[in-house]
Amino acid sequence: MAYIGLRFTIEHLKKNTMRTGFRMTIPFYLLFSLLMTFGDATAQNFPPRYPTLELFTNTPCPSCGGQNPGLFNRLVNFEGEYHLISFYPGKPYNTCIFYNANIPENAARWQFYTGSVFGTPTVALNGIDFKSSNGVTNAVLESLTGQTSWLEVAVEETTGSSRSVDITLVDHAGGSLTTGRLFAVIVEREILYNAPNGETVHHNVFRKFLTATAGEEVDMSSGNATESFTYEVDPTWNADEIYVIAWVMNPTTKEIYNSGTRFDPAFVTAVNEVSRTGVFQLYPNLTTGAFTIALPDNQHKTSVQVYNAIGDLFFSQTYEALSQINVDGSTWPEGTYIVRVAVGGKERSERVSIVR
Repeated sequence: MAYIGLRFTIEHLKKNTMRTGFRMTIPFYLLFSLLMTFGDATAQNFPPRYPTLELFTNTPCPSCGGQNPGLFNRLVNFEGEYHLISFYPGKPYNTCIFYNANIPENAARWQFYTGSVFGTPTVALNGIDFKSSNGVTNAVLESLTGQTSWLEVAVEETTGSSRSVDITLVDHAGGSLTTGRLFAVIVEREILYNAPNGETVHHNVFRKFLTATAGEEVDMSSGNATESFTYEVDPTWNADEIYVIAWVMNPTTKEIYNSGTRFDPAFVTAVNEVSRTGVFQLYPNLTTGAFTIALPDNQHKTSVQVYNAIGDLFFSQTYEALSQINVDGSTWPEGTYIVRVAVGGKERSERVSIVR
């Protein structure tokens, strides 16, 4: 009964703060996200399902200029609860600058939905529902958000001009999927550009596929899989705004099971993280300074490296044959850090946020 009260409080906060114009401070939002994740994990052991929105748009298109700003205004009320990619297929105008920046891959995504996307602006919702930007109403967004998924899509990404990306897929229900198709794209979070149609701010602009445009088959028969990629940040992109969005799609129906980015709060599960990954468990992910790294055994040397938000190495230390490492970050500045742990020939990263 205590848990039900906690979940009600969390849901009440969610519906009556983020959707009424109240803006959370960063520390409060991080705490709120952790409470949300803990509540869902305690109840069902399932991660949140992030609706995946693919906006097909065009910068000279008057209809896009008339509808997209309203869509983005509505999405503000659901910040942190969805993932969006804006594709530019050059329809009906092939002079669009974002289309011309990557013609083959923008066109390929348009053709992927042949028979479902006829014009711009069109939004593909989880790969199976298609509406105009005006058709993605608050009611539609309410129905899509706040759900859970059996699939976790965890993205770890370095910063800088040369980047590495690890995408980990975990089936929390077990036996849900034998094979799926993984897609990963590079997007630029915000571009200021006075477009011919009057739009001045462009969100999550598609830049490039990391995977093949048709996706890559992943073997989920063991319940989890990890795919790794590297890429170079193009000099014409704003590196501070660049990040990766990944999703897994049903090969036949094209339904998107779930998606992920490096900005998503770490999923906290009641399942022993160490036994699942064979690498380590870090807790708490939200702390005033101290955190613990629990290791699967004490037979190996362990290397711990911590990177700050801009990718600089902030802390590095090697430990001999320990089952638990306590890290004191009480003197570190507030912020989010990437903790990379190498032990027993395996390596994995996790986020930790320091808030005071």
